[in-house]
Amino acid sequence: MGRFTKLERETQDAVVREKPQTSKAEIQPIGKEETYDVAFYIKQGDNAYFHGKYKDAMQFYSRAIQTDNTQHYPWMGQIYCLIELRQLQEADVWCGRALELFPEDDAIISLRAMMYAERGMYKRALSASDYAISRKGANAHAYVARGFVLLKANNKNASLCFMKAMELAGSTDWKIPMRIGMIFFNAKDYTLALDYFQKACANNIANDFLWHHIGLCYQKLGILGKALESFQSALAQNPDNREAQEAIARVSHTSIFSMLIRKIVRIFR
Repeated sequence: MGRFTKLERETQDAVVREKPQTSKAEIQPIGKEETYDVAFYIKQGDNAYFHGKYKDAMQFYSRAIQTDNTQHYPWMGQIYCLIELRQLQEADVWCGRALELFPEDDAIISLRAMMYAERGMYKRALSASDYAISRKGANAHAYVARGFVLLKANNKNASLCFMKAMELAGSTDWKIPMRIGMIFFNAKDYTLALDYFQKACANNIANDFLWHHIGLCYQKLGILGKALESFQSALAQNPDNREAQEAIARVSHTSIFSMLIRKIVRIFR
């Protein structure tokens, strides 16, 4: 694996210091004699990642790699987190190391394409993405990355790639539409983000982070009643969600203020 970078050492040390915590919604309590295997760390990593806790997710994916580095999924998870955190040089390092183990893996190649696109290196991004999707059996992640690259390059064909990713993922998958939703959300296209978040929520109604982002989309689109309902749904799934609590207070205040403004306008007409 070679010499670890500072960020990798900090990530791994943090995992060693802190015993993994289980989530009641995701994982059943583990007996004292049971060991934490790769599947456990991947599940914890996904739980953190799809709740927007990217640094926590990195710790779990890193531990999964330490436990068994022959599985490509935790490598993908680690790179996804670094891209979300815009740690692009570190993402490139992890892509390089992953490709040493999985030189023909279309998902890893596609993540390098995403990293190039984030850095504005669109020709390299398109080249890497072209190679990934040209391979037989290219999976949904390859088409998510292709859509991401085309969206960054202002290419109208991005939507076709996201549709292909959804087709490959299957009707019961919620992770792919949620990833696509976050791409559109970060691009400030709240209408399309909302559409994909709702598709994800149809298969994972218990994710409060997802409900919160549905609420944010409605709020950005000025549909405050639906925004409030969505934030309340987030809070129902996780009563400790402070962001949802703050959003409810914010939207409620905005709704009251808007109602008063409308009354004043009617009075002076």
